[in-house]
Amino acid sequence: MGRYGVWMLMAVLLSGWAAHGEERKDEGSSGALRLETERAVIFKDGYALLVKRAEAVADARGTVFTEEVPENAVLGTFWAWSERGPAMRAMRAEWVEQEVDKEERGVCSEPAAILVANPGKRVTVELEGASLTGTVLPVPAAALPVEQPRFVASRYEPSAMSAVVPSTQIVALSVPERGTVVLSGRDIRRVEGPKLSLECKRMVHVTERRKRLSLDFGAEAAGKNLSVRIVYFTPGLRWIPTYRLDLKDGGKGSLALQAELVNELEDLRGTHLDLVVGVPNFRFRDVSSPLSLEGVVRQTLSHAAPSLMNSLNLANNATFSQNAGQWDGGASQAQGVAQSIPEFGGRGESPDFFIHSVPAMVLPKGARAVVPLWKEEVPVRDLYTLDVQVRRDPNSDTVRYGGSASSGQVSPLKLARGEVWHQLELKNETKYPLTTGPVLVMRGQVPQAQELLTYTPRGGSTLVPLTIATDVRSLHEETELERKQNALTHNRVQYASIHKKGTLALANPRGVRTPLRIRLSTGGKVEQVSDGGRVKLDDSRTEDWGSTELAAVNTHSDVEWTLTLEPGERRTLTYEVGFWR
Repeated sequence: MGRYGVWMLMAVLLSGWAAHGEERKDEGSSGALRLETERAVIFKDGYALLVKRAEAVADARGTVFTEEVPENAVLGTFWAWSERGPAMRAMRAEWVEQEVDKEERGVCSEPAAILVANPGKRVTVELEGASLTGTVLPVPAAALPVEQPRFVASRYEPSAMSAVVPSTQIVALSVPERGTVVLSGRDIRRVEGPKLSLECKRMVHVTERRKRLSLDFGAEAAGKNLSVRIVYFTPGLRWIPTYRLDLKDGGKGSLALQAELVNELEDLRGTHLDLVVGVPNFRFRDVSSPLSLEGVVRQTLSHAAPSLMNSLNLANNATFSQNAGQWDGGASQAQGVAQSIPEFGGRGESPDFFIHSVPAMVLPKGARAVVPLWKEEVPVRDLYTLDVQVRRDPNSDTVRYGGSASSGQVSPLKLARGEVWHQLELKNETKYPLTTGPVLVMRGQVPQAQELLTYTPRGGSTLVPLTIATDVRSLHEETELERKQNALTHNRVQYASIHKKGTLALANPRGVRTPLRIRLSTGGKVEQVSDGGRVKLDDSRTEDWGSTELAAVNTHSDVEWTLTLEPGERRTLTYEVGFWR
């Protein structure tokens, strides 16, 4: 499958809405949509494009509707249309009140109610001054109370249903030698019998307040069968790529990718999934569409896009067109759905998008799943690396190893032992780009390391760190060759010219040939290097110097050596650097 822009992706994959939750009384009525989620395009940052499909016969006004209104559809991504028949004229989201009959359950608390709840069972009924033993007869529906209490569904919480069967209710028993005996509820004092159910049921007439999304196709659509598509971008679905690299002899490895799915959105029933490599740029990802009926849309929008809110307040399209270019260019402050999960990759991970398609699967809301995607052979070779970063301040020089504070120790420059890392150079000869994700490296049944596999295009190479190589040694040292005081005046400040020679002593006590890549990053201008080292000069970098004054008069140099040490070989690399202090 090819790579293409995210909007083209949406246009190609627009192919419904999942119906879930309890059965509604109006699902069979005219205009009610039966929605199914047909496809979900899932991104790694916790957002997904849902593609929903539904069919319905339009009502007399040419309108169809659904109560499955998305809660967090992203502003500007909520679209609907009909695949056949008249074009949609309008889409409306609103709150509606419906009166429905609903069965309520609770504990029977009166004797007459217990009898009504146990038809066909043999009981003993105690009356005032007498008792009867017989079988409870079913009570005809006509004998039930006509008036039922009215409740607001969101506030009604059934507990003990003492009023389910009023004292005016009648009950009937089949008593041997007496036939059918009809009793009034007020006459019953006590009821006995084996295995009596204490659960009472009743139908109540309630008013429920629900969301509704209506699609108007005009009078010409009245009575016609419409096929409707609805798509929107929403948080709640995420996929996490995880890799396993099995090392083999002969410079080969078996690389496998699986997708770990996190569903906090809705029940997926037979939904096709498209897992996207890359993260799209959605400016209003944190702003809900007004069709979601969120009451805080305007307030949220004022923080996410003040220029747009100003335009809305002024109701002036010209003002909006002038403000449309305002963007801070920064990263989104949104947090993912699963906050405990680290972010693997970002907006700049890939300029295009690649799709891994997963056949239709069932994944309930709140569930997690793992889906194998592919497994292929890749070339792998060992590479030992040493990264040295020299920092110079007004008083002294220090060196840092490994490229970050967490992977190297700061030590005095006069005598510093570097950390050589054993890494794997992996070439991507698969049919897929490698997206950023954790990788477990195995050799047989023995784990070698777990690291982060970074984005690698097809045909590209990447490094996977394994561990610090204690059997490959290095020693870094600098000595001063020359110093000239007051050699430069800048902004009325006198600077000395300093010239130093640096050495990197390497030793390979291993019994095999060892490929090495050494990188040196230093403030100042490197003028000479040994052993075919490559020098790249650049502008001054603030992190090279302890003061802005030194950064203003100095440059930056990067040096790289690539070599192979034979078993037991020792080698010393040298360079000369000049700078102002």
